[in-house]
Amino acid sequence: MTVCGAGFIGVNVYNNWVEKQRLQAEVSLSTNAGQAEAFELEQQNDRHLDSLAAKVTALHSVSININDEVNSQNRLLDTTADTFNRFGNMFGRTRRQLKHTLATANSRFLCYMVFVLVFGVIGLYYIAKHVLSGMREPYELP
Repeated sequence: MTVCGAGFIGVNVYNNWVEKQRLQAEVSLSTNAGQAEAFELEQQNDRHLDSLAAKVTALHSVSININDEVNSQNRLLDTTADTFNRFGNMFGRTRRQLKHTLATANSRFLCYMVFVLVFGVIGLYYIAKHVLSGMREPYELP
């Protein structure tokens, strides 16, 4: 019975050892699978980081272009404001000179000035209407 009992104990020890090896192999496999999954996730994170870096670079270049455009528009607005200021000053001087001329001039001079202005406007209208419109080729209807 001892031999049989020792054999039975030996088989149990062997079975326990085999079961332990199988569990270690499963743990090893699951650890390898976990490492492979972690490696895949790390690669996926790297791809996402590269994509994000490209988008940040594109956004940076767009913001630089917007800044350049804003500066250009500001320069244009400053130039336009300066032009309108010069025009306003010139218009003010002309108004003052006309006011001074009207205050000091006699009625005959004013009559001549109105006559010249009226016929000047009529002459410009005639030139614009007949001379300039004759330069264009007439459109033909099909």
